Amino acid sequence: MKFLKYLFFLVLIVIIGTAIYIATLDSNYNIQRTRVIKAPVEVVFNSINDYKNWQHWGPWYEMDSTIVASYPEQTSGVGGSYTWTGKDGNGSMKTLSLISNKEIIQEIDFGMGSTPLVYWLFNEVDGNVELTWGMKGESTFSEKAYFLTQGGVDKAMGPMFDRGLELFDSYLLKQMNAHSFNVQGVVDFGGGYYLYRTTSCKMEDIERKMGEMFPTVMQYMTDNNITPAGLPFTLHHKWDEENNTTIFSTAMPVKERVITTGDVLSGHLKKQKTYKTTLKGAYKHLKMAWSESYKNLSESGLKPLENGEPFEVYKVSPHDTPNPAQWVTEIYIPIE
Repeated sequence: MKFLKYLFFLVLIVIIGTAIYIATLDSNYNIQRTRVIKAPVEVVFNSINDYKNWQHWGPWYEMDSTIVASYPEQTSGVGGSYTWTGKDGNGSMKTLSLISNKEIIQEIDFGMGSTPLVYWLFNEVDGNVELTWGMKGESTFSEKAYFLTQGGVDKAMGPMFDRGLELFDSYLLKQMNAHSFNVQGVVDFGGGYYLYRTTSCKMEDIERKMGEMFPTVMQYMTDNNITPAGLPFTLHHKWDEENNTTIFSTAMPVKERVITTGDVLSGHLKKQKTYKTTLKGAYKHLKMAWSESYKNLSESGLKPLENGEPFEVYKVSPHDTPNPAQWVTEIYIPIE
């Protein structure tokens, strides 16, 4: 009996000692992970800012397939929130503050007595984003005991943050790569006057040249108080795949003929019958969109107009939104 009595006291001493040790551990913690996301900062920020997007990349869904998220009317911006239920309990999250494209501060409640802060930092570097996801707070006694058994809060939580950033990266890039083609078929294009610049270049230099030429045309219009009469477009004069060269013009529609000087010229696009296809998505899909358009045109028994000059109209462009999945480009092929 004395042995059992001594054993009892020994276990009690160990328990008390452990409790005292846990109680003396630093309650404050700050864990974070960073990953470079190859996307515009506005796109990264807007995706993180809306809780409805989190269901597509949250690592906790891999850990607990029973989680069900519920969303109120407001899920983004200050005051946005969401709640969830799962086998390990319920929780909620809300956004406390934000600085657009710079920072988001949120509060999370695991239903365990503490409400740590979750923070997101968006650091733009060379067109990409160093995205930092972190959480800081003060552990309760039970949380400190749990983290102690896991080797510390960083070892316990770090892998989830790493996995979450990995999943978010994959999700966002997939979303940005989304694209679709819509063939409208034969349409009458009204034509009209336009101001333009023309160049010839290698095909791989088209995007860079467009980036130089469009601002010049638009600045000329601003300097001369000329109001655009439509959307910007590119007119393709020659496309030589064999020699990897092209000749094209970047243009802005105007209401009437304008007498110009210098590099910006005035032209007229005649009324014509065209075959129209619309691409929704990044410009890297334009080559496929053009191929689909010519394929469908041929299958419809139609023929491109000899010496006709196809053109692209930029209905929604990077000037309107940084998300390439939302860009809309209309392709017009003159037909007989």
